[in-house]
Amino acid sequence: MLFLLALACKHPADDVETGAVDTDDTTPPVLSEDDLAAIAAAVDTDLGASLASGCQIAVWKDGAIVYTAEFGKADPTDLVKLVTADMLFQIGSDTKKLTALALLQQEQAGTLARTDTVADAIPGLTLAASPEWAEAATLHDLISHQGGLYDDTPWDDNPADTYLHDRAFGTFAENEWQMAPPGAMWNYSNANFSVAGLAVETAAGKPYADVLEQDIFAPLGMTRTFARKAEVVADGNYAIGKGYTGSSADPYDPFFGASNYVEGRAAMEDVADNAFTRPAGLVWSTASDMASYGGFLIDGNPDVIDAERLAALSTPQVRMYPALDAQQYGYGLMIYDGVTLFDGYHDMRVWSHGGNTLSFTSTTWMLPDQHVSISILSNGYGDDFTPTAVELMMRLGDLPPVTDAPPLPSAETAHAALVGTYVDPYIGEMIITDNDGELRIFIPGLVDAGLSANGAKLTLALTDVYTFRFGGSTYDVTFVADDAGTYTWIRNRTVVGTRQTAFTKHAAPTRTRTREEQLIALAEMRAAQRFTPWATR
Repeated sequence: MLFLLALACKHPADDVETGAVDTDDTTPPVLSEDDLAAIAAAVDTDLGASLASGCQIAVWKDGAIVYTAEFGKADPTDLVKLVTADMLFQIGSDTKKLTALALLQQEQAGTLARTDTVADAIPGLTLAASPEWAEAATLHDLISHQGGLYDDTPWDDNPADTYLHDRAFGTFAENEWQMAPPGAMWNYSNANFSVAGLAVETAAGKPYADVLEQDIFAPLGMTRTFARKAEVVADGNYAIGKGYTGSSADPYDPFFGASNYVEGRAAMEDVADNAFTRPAGLVWSTASDMASYGGFLIDGNPDVIDAERLAALSTPQVRMYPALDAQQYGYGLMIYDGVTLFDGYHDMRVWSHGGNTLSFTSTTWMLPDQHVSISILSNGYGDDFTPTAVELMMRLGDLPPVTDAPPLPSAETAHAALVGTYVDPYIGEMIITDNDGELRIFIPGLVDAGLSANGAKLTLALTDVYTFRFGGSTYDVTFVADDAGTYTWIRNRTVVGTRQTAFTKHAAPTRTRTREEQLIALAEMRAAQRFTPWATR
């Protein structure tokens, strides 16, 4: 019964040329001419407000693709080449729901189980800084983002299939650390799915990319989906993105890696393919294939996965915010109990998981009760096509009537329970104080680095969730209690602070984030914040 997605803001933009709209002439159209015009206008607006020069849209409804459309240019510097229906785009974190499915397929085959620990599934893998982690973290923890791992997302070019294993047992094992105990909280980390991909690869006895292509893409008829960049280059029909390219040091080797990134056209030869990052976000596909995959998640296919395990993907596994039941995470999917569209709140189930790379964006929405799956792929970094997606949702019909949105959990926890010193290996101390009834945050380590984060006011957004301004942006922090009800952690995607009295510092030294890690984290943070309670009310 709840809520979240305030998807309702549109922005002024310049007009762009649009490609052809494809519909099936043998069946009655599901969208009227007025609908199509409104959708095209929404796309024009969203393209004008993004880095993308073009996008590709597909809608699956009641068992078939019922609408496809292509808009704009396939290359930001080519004024002639248009986006086509079978052109490949990178889907970013939409890859995660593929990795989760692959893991559940291995469970069905009896080669592993979600209850297996990482130590069970990947013998010999251990973290030097957190040797207890592999024995405690389960595969369930990984694919529900409860693994507790620092968000390691290498973006250097290492495409060899063997690099998934080699990095995990090398640089990753030597330098990664546990930010919080596995299962303590939901905290988004690409590293969770990198390790899950290695577990799949180990269980299947073949490279992760082959697992996807042979066990998922082929049986589902996803003929325009590829796991390796080399296959995309060989195919030849791909979009060119706009975002960031350049050179960078590995984020762990040396620890304080330098990077030199430039914004602009991302030539294919400059788009990195990293086999360790691949299970978290480097698959290439088309909107039609991704919309059809959403349809598979709704309808199922017993030749691919049994119904019980398929349902687990879209079953809430963990709250994304501790006091909020209505926005949860499944396995590679965000699960909402309701949605606020342009016309108001609709009490209906919604599944979603978009994706960002350094030069592409994927937008995916599924309405299981309406039997609808929407995919929008664009060739820009950090694009926002949710207004276009909302236009599609509203014009496809069959939505429940607008109703009053349930109230948000907004009771404020007694400040005395939250005040204290929390420590993160990345930035050091995060000190929470109560100044005349106002919670404030002090981060001395950032001040030492020349960044001011001392005394920023924490503004209540939800129960135990606060926002504060830092560096010109708004960030959220969530206080998380342990099983005994003691507030033990304060988390943001980048950091997790543990109360000092319960904290044992690991060997991993404080480090800086490389430019590409900052870019991906920022894009995904902004995408997530579009669907948070404080953005909707």
